[in-house]
Amino acid sequence: MSLLDVIKVVSGIIVSLAGAGGIVFFLVKLSANTLADNYKQKVKHSFEKELESYKSQIDILRATVLKYNDRQFELYLDLWRNLQELKFACIDLWNIADKMKLVTFRRALIKCDRQIETSSILIDVDHYSELRRIIQSFQDYNFGKERLIESRSLTGVSGRITAPMIQEMINHNRLAMERCLELIESIKDEIQLTINGKKG
Repeated sequence: MSLLDVIKVVSGIIVSLAGAGGIVFFLVKLSANTLADNYKQKVKHSFEKELESYKSQIDILRATVLKYNDRQFELYLDLWRNLQELKFACIDLWNIADKMKLVTFRRALIKCDRQIETSSILIDVDHYSELRRIIQSFQDYNFGKERLIESRSLTGVSGRITAPMIQEMINHNRLAMERCLELIESIKDEIQLTINGKKG
């Protein structure tokens, strides 16, 4: 075997190995690409399913929030009407302190108080606290007006109730009424900010 034959055999082996290596490299690369593509498709499919699940949850949440916001808006509107009726009954009672106006005022107060309590789950926590303060102030006003009406009927009869005492009750009631009206205006501003989406 001559040197030329050895070189031919060695170069044949090298070419065969290179060809086989090229084929193996091509097959490995093809397998890797196929596996990578399959993995990508599997991951993509998994992400798409998960994304659809999240979209579905968001749609349900959006519908729930919209329903809640609609209900809350209706509640605040109704509550505002009742607060206005209470305010007008308060002013009427201030203008004429008699038993009929007191009964009308008390009914409006009870109606408003019950609505606040029965709807408290949909009322903003800060608004609820403020509404409770309003109701308490109106209850104090109611008590003061009750005392005044009762005292006026006793003036001069027993001699214990004097004109200065009645004037003091009137002044106390005026302050209570002004506080009630201020609280209503204050919560009005808060509710408007909430409804307009500028608070919270």
